[in-house]
Parts: sequence; C-alpha cells; structure tokens
Amino acid sequence: MAAKKEFRGYVPADLNRIIRAVTALKNGDRDWSLSDVLTEALEDWLAKPENRALIEKHNLGDFQDADESD
Repeated sequence: MAAKKEFRGYVPADLNRIIRAVTALKNGDRDWSLSDVLTEALEDWLAKPENRALIEKHNLGDFQDADESD
C-alpha cells in the first residue's frame, strides 16, 4: 500500500456535523474514520464519467495508482 498523504479542505458546518454523526453511527461493522470517509468520497467523485474522461484525456492514469509515483 502506498504511503498516505495529508489532504486538507474546509466544509460547511452543517456538512461537518452530519458527516461526523454518520461516521460515528457507521462504526458498527468496521472502525470508520473521517479519513476513510474522505477517501471513499474522493474515489467516488473521481469515478464519475466526466472526471474519468478528464483523467483519460490528460493521460493521468488510474487514480488508484497515482499515489505510487510520489
């Protein structure tokens, strides 16, 4: 597994509250962290057809392999 990189961003207070609440509620089957939630959300965003088209157009490769070149 590639080394993890720090990623910072700001979200509105209401989104922060609901994400933290859902993350805590989801901690039944698995120990979810905010990092896990962010990673899943970004992977889903990158998988959108319009973003996949940009990745392919600009020859960025598979986003899951992108961190290995750092």
